[in-house]
Amino acid sequence: MRYVLAIVALAISGVLLLLGIGQRTFLAGPSEIVYPITAETDAPYAVLDVSELARVQGQANVVMRGDAAFSALANTRDAEAWLEPFDHVELTIDPATQSVVSTPVSGTAPTTDALTLDDEGNAVPLDPRGSDLWLDERSGDEGVSRMAVEAVGEQSIVIAGSGAEPLPKGAALVWVQDRATPWAGPLLAAGGLFAALGAVLYLIAFDRDKRALGPRRGRSGPLLGVRNLFGGSRKSPKGAAELTAAPKRGSVANTPAIEGAEPAEAVTVEPTDDTGEEVITAEVVAEDDTAEAADIEAVDSDPEEVTEAEIVEAEDADVAESEDDATPTKKGENHAE
Repeated sequence: MRYVLAIVALAISGVLLLLGIGQRTFLAGPSEIVYPITAETDAPYAVLDVSELARVQGQANVVMRGDAAFSALANTRDAEAWLEPFDHVELTIDPATQSVVSTPVSGTAPTTDALTLDDEGNAVPLDPRGSDLWLDERSGDEGVSRMAVEAVGEQSIVIAGSGAEPLPKGAALVWVQDRATPWAGPLLAAGGLFAALGAVLYLIAFDRDKRALGPRRGRSGPLLGVRNLFGGSRKSPKGAAELTAAPKRGSVANTPAIEGAEPAEAVTVEPTDDTGEEVITAEVVAEDDTAEAADIEAVDSDPEEVTEAEIVEAEDADVAESEDDATPTKKGENHAE
């Protein structure tokens, strides 16, 4: 069950992290939406109602390129009155095709002498810069002009060149997109939290399964199974030191003590220089006494099978040995058996 919870937590963390990162990368979309302005005629002017800009989401801007480029914002009736004598195009926006549609409009004959007429009786185009009708204007004196427009009220945008030339190439309507990602931070934080939770649950489940692989006695603490698997510090089980230090069978330290007898000295048995015979030292004598005492104890341990004659014989042997031990001997002499 712990493995299932760990996998679910890790899966949730992966989805949250993917969404959080995606909001700032591939899910964020383009930073700008651009609709180029193209006209099918050589008309020197173009007009666009600002209400058309609301058909695309984002902050609308009119971008013009070229030294002769010009754009102005005016009230709709003022813009129509100024453009009435001249041939121009009306611009509309088609979000389906993501393009700007231009519709040609022919100018009317002027009713005033303020305008110059050509040979055909049409008004000669004027340079629109500096007119008192414009609420705001931008020109391409620096190569690129950009005018932000709010799609409110009855206003229109007039786009032109120097007046005598057609509409400048490179003009476009640009909508700046809001790329704010308020959910990216919480999604990333929640994804990291679920990832940590999944890692902890998986580690606990893994530790539970691996606890039986190593020694349990003498070991404690967290993540015992993981430490057993990866060869952590191992403690010796309780009593191992005493077992290691136990004397070997048959050694002097392992010989049972005789009641009333003095402990034997640990003297080594070495061969003599000439004959190579063993030198009987106090250690050998002590071992012989110990062996005889063990035999006597073995006899006494079973009183039901010992006869009276055997007891008397054992006492006589004990007296004889006591007399022999009382005889002084020189250190290093050989004893005849």
